[in-house]
Amino acid sequence: MAALNPLTRELVFKIVFYGPGLGGKTTTLQTIHARTKPEHRGKLVSLATPTDRTLYFDFLPLRLAKVRGMSVRLQLFTVPGQVYFTATRKLVLTGADGIVFVADSQAARQDADQESLDDLNANLAEHGRSLSQTPHAFQWNKRDLEGAISAEELDRRFNLFAAPATGTVATTGEGVFESLEKITSLVLEAYKAELPRFGTGPGLLDAEDGGLEVAVRELAESPIPRRASSPLPAATRSPPPSAATAVTLSPKPSEGAPSPSHAPAPASDAPGAGYSFAQLWPEAERAAVRQVEKELARGAWSEAVQACDTVVARSLASAANLAGGAVESPRDPALVAQLLGLAGPDYLRFRRCVRLARGGGPIDSTDALAAYHFVLDVGRARRAVGAP
Repeated sequence: MAALNPLTRELVFKIVFYGPGLGGKTTTLQTIHARTKPEHRGKLVSLATPTDRTLYFDFLPLRLAKVRGMSVRLQLFTVPGQVYFTATRKLVLTGADGIVFVADSQAARQDADQESLDDLNANLAEHGRSLSQTPHAFQWNKRDLEGAISAEELDRRFNLFAAPATGTVATTGEGVFESLEKITSLVLEAYKAELPRFGTGPGLLDAEDGGLEVAVRELAESPIPRRASSPLPAATRSPPPSAATAVTLSPKPSEGAPSPSHAPAPASDAPGAGYSFAQLWPEAERAAVRQVEKELARGAWSEAVQACDTVVARSLASAANLAGGAVESPRDPALVAQLLGLAGPDYLRFRRCVRLARGGGPIDSTDALAAYHFVLDVGRARRAVGAP
């Protein structure tokens, strides 16, 4: 279910774009970012290999105009399509409110589409979920290519639960906002259906007022033209907008520990030196964040988790200072995490992982990436309330 931050009155929906490698997931996010009004978009953070293929995930926060007093944020993620990043795909799916499956329309890529869809179903099952019960939509991408099989055939083969589907050309932006609008509508309906289980809820997103669907429609700076009557020749297609800030990491052949000789040097904050997540933190704390990235890059999973704990502790302490120096100021980290709108189970899983790492227990890449995922959530929540 969507995360609700009672302090900032902000509702956050997480949408994951899933699909085979080179299918157009990252290009979709780049196009959405490039076409979105600057006041409604955050940074598009992309972790990629030197060949510009997604290694871990892309992340794009979109800020929507307030809907009946409630601030709404869409967090858009993509997963790496390469088959050997199963653990990472499983991690990124955690807490997803909706899924957009980006399929490659080319006939030669149908086996890859099927393999990716099977992988999605398997990973959802490990989370105790199923595609039939999860809001999802399909994006039939690369409709401009000659020989693309029909949308009807793609629906028949892959869309087993009659989910909304949109033909797209991610490189030009055709259909991408329409697809985003469809999945947002499904996520909203699922959220409203869940509210009775958790009390009355905020009750601020009524469909009769247009709600999020209208807000998504208004994200784009200018209308994106509908598809032309004939496909564009491959030579005339323009490259995707260069909208992402990329973190370049060395590729690795498996989910195991990377060779130290291939580990990237920590990114600096100097212009042109590459992007590091450290730039999202105050300058005094960037060294601690870069330490996390350094340990992840060299495959030191236990050390990475402990470095994550350092970043989280400092961030929660900074957020606690917002309450001032009064005796009743919240100083318990668990309470501060709750006030920031962070999910209690996520915080408890993070603490358990830290205890395991400090006690010399077994920590693998999935544990370390999950810990870093929580670090990013803490950083986002902290910035949302204006913590120093």
